[in-house]
This record gives sequence, C-alpha cells and structure tokens, in this order.
Amino acid sequence: MTASPPFALFIRGPKDAAFEISDQLGFESEMTALAVSLFEDGPDTMHVQALFETEAQAQTCLDGLKFPAEMESFITQLPDEDWVSKSQAGLPPVKAGRFWLYGSHDKDDIPADIPFPIEINAGLAFGTGHHGTTKGCLLIFDGLLTGGFDPKQVLDLGCGAGVLAIAAAKALKRDILATDIDQDAVDVTLQNAQVNDVEPYIQSHQADGFDSPVLNGRQFDLIFANILAGPLMGLALDIANALAPGGQVILSGILDEQAATVTDAFTKKGLKVSPQPSLSGWTSLLGQKP
Repeated sequence: MTASPPFALFIRGPKDAAFEISDQLGFESEMTALAVSLFEDGPDTMHVQALFETEAQAQTCLDGLKFPAEMESFITQLPDEDWVSKSQAGLPPVKAGRFWLYGSHDKDDIPADIPFPIEINAGLAFGTGHHGTTKGCLLIFDGLLTGGFDPKQVLDLGCGAGVLAIAAAKALKRDILATDIDQDAVDVTLQNAQVNDVEPYIQSHQADGFDSPVLNGRQFDLIFANILAGPLMGLALDIANALAPGGQVILSGILDEQAATVTDAFTKKGLKVSPQPSLSGWTSLLGQKP
C-alpha cells in the first residue's frame, strides 16, 4: 500500500523570525516532521517548509508554534511525489573555499579540484549548510587553514547536522567533539559522519551549553558556535573560558544588525573579535583569545 502524499506547513516572513521557527520545528516541537527546510526567497524574507504525514499533525504543530501574527502560514497536501527527496534535490551544492556541500543527488558532480566534499541530505531542521551562517563559518575556517592554523582540540558547539564537525574532521584528520542540546541532532551528526567516512574522528554528545561532563574543564584551540545571537551572548564567558590561549572561535547565527552587540559581548570577555563580510543578511565573527 503506497503512503499518501505528505502535508506541508509553510510559514513565510522576516529572516530572524523564520530562523527561530525552524529551530522550534527542529528542536522544540513534540510533533516529528518528516523534513524541515529553510529557504531564502528575497532580500529580507525566508520561508520555512515542514512536511507531515497527516493534516492533523501539521495543524497541531502550527498551533504550537510561536511567531508574529503578520507572518503568512498555510497547510496544503503535496502532489503524489517523493517530496522529502524532491526537497533535497532542490538544494544546489554550496562552495565555501575548499569545502563543497552537496546532497546525494549531486554525488556524481563533485568538482575534481575540491579536496573536502561533504554530503548532507535534507531532513530535520539541523542545517544542510545552505544557510549563510554555515557557509560563513566554513569560509572563515578555510581562511584559518590557509593561514596555517592547525588546531589540535576542536569543538562544534550546537552541532546540528554536524556540518562543521565533519568539515574539521576532513580537513584536520583528527578527533573532533560535537555537542548539541538535542539528542536528535547528536544522532544526525553521527549518521552524517558515517556517510562522510569520518565516523572514527567524530565524538558527539548531548549537552546544554557547557553543562556537561564531556566539556567540564576542557579547553579548545578552535570552537565553532553557529547558534543564535541571544544564546551566543549568554555563553560568551563560557566560550571565552573554554578557549585555550591563542585559540579561535567562529561565531555565527547572527543577523547583520546584531553583529555589533555580539562583538561587544565577546570583546568584554577578553577576546579580539573581527566581523566577517555579510552573507545574505547574516554576519559571522572570528574571535581570538590572547
């Protein structure tokens, strides 16, 4: 018996609100979506698409979400196609320096001069790398590598799908620690590590910020923290303390208009912070501990 086509919940509005909704769907919703995608559809707007088996599930999820009333939202049943795969196929590869993020549908089209291809397929809203925040992190990391930076201890804090941890494992060929507040993200990270043949290098654990035995007392030469501006500022002291002397932190999930405030928060904790060029309305920061 063939399963019925899924029901899609669409929500469209400002970038910061859409990004928050995708987090609610991925990390906070009790109703598991078949897939969640976040797309830029204009200079200042994005839309979120979540797929569900039934209309009732989609409606329950919509009723439980918190977002501004002026944002457009609707539920519709999709045509009889494999829409999880189709959503994935609609995501083009992303080039970020020497890194190439692609779905399995593009596996045969990886450029020969790309040393670090990373396969990430569409699924729960943990990030496919197609968002400007992830690309910004990879570009900064690529620049650090080009400059000769060779971190021995690396942490991907709030790892999501594990894109950054996998990138570090491929480039450095050493153990990488990846943590996330959500166990599903931990599981997805480990699955993606296996797909990308870096499973032996990736250790992934559930952790709420730095409140975990796997992080207590440890220091890192490089920390990826692609989260959101508010949580980043709340973790500024912990991140600064977790950096080894001379260590670098790549901060992202920051809207352009939030960059100065986040920079100030980390500067006050003793880090030298350098804002990087904006990507589609998002700014990534590079911080260094003296």
